[in-house]
Amino acid sequence: MNVVRAHRGQLFEYGPFTIRRLRPGERFGPLAIVDMTTLKLGARIPMHEHVNDDILSYVWRGSVQHTDVNGERTPLSAKRVMVVNAGEGLRHEESAPLIEAEVLQAFIRPAHAGGEAKTQLLERADGIAHNAWSWLAGPEGSGAPLTLRQAVHIYDIRLERGSTLEVPTLPGFAPWLAVLDGVVNLVGQRLHKGDVAGDTDALPAVTAERDATLICFLVDAEASGVMSGTVSGS
Repeated sequence: MNVVRAHRGQLFEYGPFTIRRLRPGERFGPLAIVDMTTLKLGARIPMHEHVNDDILSYVWRGSVQHTDVNGERTPLSAKRVMVVNAGEGLRHEESAPLIEAEVLQAFIRPAHAGGEAKTQLLERADGIAHNAWSWLAGPEGSGAPLTLRQAVHIYDIRLERGSTLEVPTLPGFAPWLAVLDGVVNLVGQRLHKGDVAGDTDALPAVTAERDATLICFLVDAEASGVMSGTVSGS
């Protein structure tokens, strides 16, 4: 198990944005970049284009507004999770017009370049499930609520203090677990907000020392991905 600790040196601030950019590395194959971002009230990322990026937008605190090229606005929160398959090209902007927000964006290299661009939305009235993993996204054809053009599965959970649960596993997939808030323990390793644990096989069971929000990626590290993505190819 490899643990990456959060520290101030990993953060960069740009106006109303504070961003921690993580690069999971070669053993997590197509999971290219994961940004953990705080958007202050009024923050806005102007209209911009993505090509050949699969993007998970996951808000666990506050609300972010997603606006497409036609001006359609979609609020994202813990009750609304979005995946963008940029394919041949997609333009959008994001902002925090109502409240400060914390958002994780994962940039995944799709298996093939091109394809029709699309935006997918998962709505869940009760938000993040407590003490049970929710399957958010998976490869096309997997039956997942949101589909990715790559061999990657994504899960989330709100683990209550004192609860212990196994981390999701799949044969041939490497787990990458991020703590979005709270404190958890993995076989004596205490992980705090922003800490990440990964392995090539499986992670040990996780225990919440404080209520914690967790997101887990299972990645086929052997999967090939295109390197022409606007962000995922960088």
